Amino acid sequence: MTSIQRFGGNGRALIIGEPDGMVKIVAERDGPILGVHIAGPWATELIAEGYLAVNWEATAEDLAALIHPHPTLSEVFGMAGMAFTGRSYD
Repeated sequence: MTSIQRFGGNGRALIIGEPDGMVKIVAERDGPILGVHIAGPWATELIAEGYLAVNWEATAEDLAALIHPHPTLSEVFGMAGMAFTGRSYD
């Protein structure tokens, strides 16, 4: 399964004028996160959360439970995790 969330709907990306980008999470159905792809501003600073999720065999549900402060680019990770669970990020 995959979840792709684009920076275009992210408040911080809009504030800094960098709405082009995305986070893609690949995970087994009801299993661990297998990989993360990031393209966009400060991708190198955002990859740490993806690395930890893969290395610790976290599930999308685990990722969705984390607090992602607003407005930050890291919210896109939370949105991607929430998409796997079928819940909205409102």
